[in-house]
Amino acid sequence: MNLPELFTLLVERRATHMHIVPGSPILLRNGSQLTPVSDQLVSPADTAALLESFLSEEQRYYFFENKDLSITQSIPGLSRFRVNALQQRGSVAFIISTHPPAPPTLEELGFPDNIKSLLGSIKGGLIVLCGTRYSGKSSTLAALVSYLLETRAVQIVSFENPIDYLHKNRKGTIIQREIGTDVLNYEAALETLSYQQADVVVTTEMETYEQISAAVSLALGGTLCIAVMKVPSVMLACESLMNVYPAHLSQHARNIVAAATECIISHTLLRKSNGPGVVPAFEVLAGISPVKAMLREGKTGLLSGVMSQAGRDFGMQTQEQALRVLVKKNAISQEEALSKSFRPDEFRKMLSAQM
Repeated sequence: MNLPELFTLLVERRATHMHIVPGSPILLRNGSQLTPVSDQLVSPADTAALLESFLSEEQRYYFFENKDLSITQSIPGLSRFRVNALQQRGSVAFIISTHPPAPPTLEELGFPDNIKSLLGSIKGGLIVLCGTRYSGKSSTLAALVSYLLETRAVQIVSFENPIDYLHKNRKGTIIQREIGTDVLNYEAALETLSYQQADVVVTTEMETYEQISAAVSLALGGTLCIAVMKVPSVMLACESLMNVYPAHLSQHARNIVAAATECIISHTLLRKSNGPGVVPAFEVLAGISPVKAMLREGKTGLLSGVMSQAGRDFGMQTQEQALRVLVKKNAISQEEALSKSFRPDEFRKMLSAQM
């Protein structure tokens, strides 16, 4: 094994991750599926030799001191890779991840025109992209950033952990800062943000009170803030934004989150019904007046009703509406759609009415 061969294999098989663990075959990940490359098991000697082959002396010292090391490497014409080497049970294991060298477009990701129009109309405020692991958040974030660079003369400052896609300056310009490499942490990145003249701020992590309150403050001030949250649905994203504030500030939290929020999109990847691969479904909430009123009143449980009723007039759709469209197109099976529905009983009624 050598690293260039592994990189090439990862790209040729169109996988996002490669797992190299002693005692197991090399595994490739695509979405939630892990597939062995062959029946051959990797030995501790194999992984030790691989580690020795590509680390510098300084990196080897760091690894043996810390038992964990992440590095990135770009190969022109192939892709950009992140290699995480770690010690486990006295041996070395690797996780290699990659994304295509160029970001995808919103069209390639299957965004309906009305949702694209919604995103294109937002000039300031908070856009949240949410979903579980392997749901496609990073691809959608990259597509949206690329779209803004192509269409607007803006300065984008992006805080990423890690940098998945390298963007090119177009009509707009971008500063990409990798946490731990270009800046120590999110807090340090935010401290100097006021000097960087950002029209758009992008962050791949928004979980703590400090991170959420900073993003909401930026959005309230007119900056377009695009953030990623690791929650599965629009409703849970709304609740997470408000519940992170102290209890005595709960009404204040509802007021400012309502004022700041312009769009929340949740992502789900589903297995295709007619072959290998996955297809995305998008649940979309737009910050229209009825939505903001419900957020101010803390009535997040009623949001799905507004989303389904207002629907495509405002670029919104529930998870169930998105799944129904995919079933109708025969892109996914009814069973697969039902397994990813947030409201299964409602979805069953939709399918019955459709048939």
